[in-house]
Amino acid sequence: MRRIAWSAVVIAILTPALAFGTSSYMQQLPNSSRFRCLNCHVVQDPMPSAARTLNPFGEAFRSNGFRWDRTLASQRSDGDNCTNGFEVGDQDGNGVRDPGVTQERKNPGELDCTLQLDEKAWSALKQIFR
Repeated sequence: MRRIAWSAVVIAILTPALAFGTSSYMQQLPNSSRFRCLNCHVVQDPMPSAARTLNPFGEAFRSNGFRWDRTLASQRSDGDNCTNGFEVGDQDGNGVRDPGVTQERKNPGELDCTLQLDEKAWSALKQIFR
C-alpha cells in the first residue's frame, strides 16, 4: 500500500514539471501552434516521456540542447525533402518566423514534406521557363 501512495505522490509532483518542460520547449520554436507536442513527440501523450515518445526531430532538438538555432534549422531530421527550418517556418534558424508564416508549414518530425521551394528556388525555377 505504501508503494502505491508514493507512486501517486511522485506522479502528482512530476506531472506539472513534465507539462512545464514540454511547454517551455515548445516556446523555443518560432512556431508550435499547429502541431504543438507532435512537433517532437510521436503521439500526443498526457505525460510525454522524452525517453520513449520522441520523433526524429524531437531527438535532434534534445541532442541540440533543446535549442532552436541555425544548426537545427538546416537539418532534415525526419528524412524528408524539407529542412527543419522550412517545416517550422524559420528557414535561417534565427528564432524569427519567416515573413507571412504564422504556423508550422509541416511537421518537422514526420515524413510529410515533399518539396521545398523558397523565394530563391522559385525564382530560379521561373527563369528556366522564360
